Amino acid sequence: MQLVDQLEHTDLSLAFTGTGADWPDRLTRGLDAGEVRLVSRGAGGDAALALAPASAQDARDLGMALAKLARELKAGTVKVAATGHAAPLAAAALAAGWQDRRYKGGDSPKADMQLQVDGLDAAASARLRGMAAGVTFARELVSAPANHLNPASMAREAQTLSAHGVEVEAWDGPTIEARGMGLLAAVAAGSVTGPRLIRLTLPARGETTRVIALVGKGITFDTGGYSLKTGAGMYGMKNDMGGAGAVLGAMRALAELRGSIPDGTEVRAYVAAAENMVGPHAMRPGDVYRAANGKTVEVTNTDAEGRLVLADALAVACDEGATELVDLATLTGVKVAALGNDMAALFCSDADLAARLKAGAEAAGELLWELPLHQPYLKSYRKNTIADLKNSDMVPAGGSIKAALFLQQFVTRPWAHLDIAGNAAKEDVATGWGVGTLVEYVLAGQTQG
Repeated sequence: MQLVDQLEHTDLSLAFTGTGADWPDRLTRGLDAGEVRLVSRGAGGDAALALAPASAQDARDLGMALAKLARELKAGTVKVAATGHAAPLAAAALAAGWQDRRYKGGDSPKADMQLQVDGLDAAASARLRGMAAGVTFARELVSAPANHLNPASMAREAQTLSAHGVEVEAWDGPTIEARGMGLLAAVAAGSVTGPRLIRLTLPARGETTRVIALVGKGITFDTGGYSLKTGAGMYGMKNDMGGAGAVLGAMRALAELRGSIPDGTEVRAYVAAAENMVGPHAMRPGDVYRAANGKTVEVTNTDAEGRLVLADALAVACDEGATELVDLATLTGVKVAALGNDMAALFCSDADLAARLKAGAEAAGELLWELPLHQPYLKSYRKNTIADLKNSDMVPAGGSIKAALFLQQFVTRPWAHLDIAGNAAKEDVATGWGVGTLVEYVLAGQTQG
């Protein structure tokens, strides 16, 4: 679905009750918030009706319902009457109207559905288009099968952002090893593709006073390594780069909206990309590797690989001068048990940073729930090991907290970790979760103390 300023004709129009029109009671009786009701069909176009949204969430529900109705009616163009919550309605409709047709057979896909929403000014429309471009980029990356998207091809996809003014470089295996990133190299050792560290930069306007690092887990496929997953557990592991997809999608959106990034703010992205495979050179349980910050890690579970690649990327981002860091990762299954698929888990070392991320998530219509960094839980990662840390204590209880505490050992600046397991894809459809939160967080600027 594509947002446009004007339509030549309208296949489906949506009007709202309570906006001056006198709608017959038979059309409005029992109409619920967030519901879109088809009220007429004709050669001149179909008409639908809804209650005027009372909140941004009502508007998002309407946007999703409208996109569903438009698909059912095969509408090519959709027009929405003005409402005080036009932007969230449009954002939800644009997201719900997305479908990945790249791998379908048959005829070429039809042109995108067009959406016009009255009441949007030029700035709001530009912001929506930028955000939609980023969400779409993220969803296409996460949706791509692993035989089409590996660390090398992900780096090539990231390089396309240079056309939008993003500075992009990709480190290959030898460069990664030369930078001391032994954990990322170890995770990728079982794959013929090797690792990539994808580094992107949107330079600041004027003197740089703040450097935000967005760090994404980019495991393009996760077999579990020698700690092999079950068949059912392995299916869907093409989505284990959902954090990387969100970070790259955020950079795509921010490139469109760079005029709104606060002066002095440089935005960087670090994507640690690898395939976690089985092979003659793959890491084994009991192996010890050295991270970019010098800490050593004993691998007790090769299926706890995401925290390893993130650890190296976080350490490099700190070493290169990031003033605050946010990482995103489909990291732990127990996060899904705790919070389900709608909410992401937030862990944060800094109260102000946590508050700004929560505000960004609320503005984007994404849900966060903060969990504690309970330091005593890290003790089990330091017991009975010949290294500084183990990557797992093999105990599921508190696993999301312990994984976050592990990551904290590799940061020296204010830092937040978003565990988005279960959020990056729902019912096998990529969501682009996290793009909105990151973009809103960056654009909102820094709280003045």
